[in-house]
Amino acid sequence: MSPRTKEQNEEIRKQRTKEILQAAILVYAEKGYAAAEIGEIAERAGLARGLVYHYFKNKQALFRELYEDRMDKSEQFTKSHFEKEGAPLDLFSEYARIVCTQVLDDAAVSRFFMRISIDVHYLYTAETFSPFEWVKSFISPMTHAIEKGISQQMILPGDASLMAMQFWGAVSQGMNYLDKEQQELISRGISEKEMKQRLTTVLEQVIESALAVIRVG
Repeated sequence: MSPRTKEQNEEIRKQRTKEILQAAILVYAEKGYAAAEIGEIAERAGLARGLVYHYFKNKQALFRELYEDRMDKSEQFTKSHFEKEGAPLDLFSEYARIVCTQVLDDAAVSRFFMRISIDVHYLYTAETFSPFEWVKSFISPMTHAIEKGISQQMILPGDASLMAMQFWGAVSQGMNYLDKEQQELISRGISEKEMKQRLTTVLEQVIESALAVIRVG
């Protein structure tokens, strides 16, 4: 058998890393950072424990990469979304719908975002990372979209940065509520049809509540 090429090795490395990070999200969503163990992450990924340490020297390094990967993807999605053409309010409505729907479609990823701010101190010192600075960077595209909406008199005049933060806060709280509501309905054995109807009603209310922060009138 011919030895693998450099390109093949790199592709394997990327695939293994992806599998480990996906497994880490599942374990984290259930247990949080402190209780998450490399052995369980390896088991979820279908890999040997030692192989995980081949890619990540310890749990902190693994979760740092997971955090930075997910936050980068979230930031890039937000940036590209609000750079699209369209009325500002429509962009905000669509954005809220997309991220809230993700809660219902992929609860583990959503729980990661909801909980990681509590655990970020395990990953970085206050001197090396500021969650507030990251949030400001994350909401920057929303801030620009609000400024555009204000200039078009489609969005309530005010501090655009604060309004973007308030919008995202409303969406985040709505995501958390949707997740808990879905878990509650599942535990009660509610039919899939009824569950979808109830969650759709809640989803629409979340979107309207978030838009109320910025909408004129």
